Amino acid sequence: EEATLGEAAAAFRVFDRNGDGFIDAGELGSVLASLGFAAGAGHAECQRMIDAYDADKDGRVDFREFLKFMETAAA
Repeated sequence: EEATLGEAAAAFRVFDRNGDGFIDAGELGSVLASLGFAAGAGHAECQRMIDAYDADKDGRVDFREFLKFMETAAA
């Protein structure tokens, strides 16, 4: 079942801890750690995860890029 745009926006806000409209490696690491997933994931590994969906190569994921991730994850 596909997530609605509202659900995707809510999920994005969870990761965008500082509310600047972007998810960076530090924010990703913080959320993953709080969920118990990042025991071995350091900054470099989180940056690689960000880079995989960072279409404009600015080192962070914006909402449009996050939507692409959500589409891929749901497929």
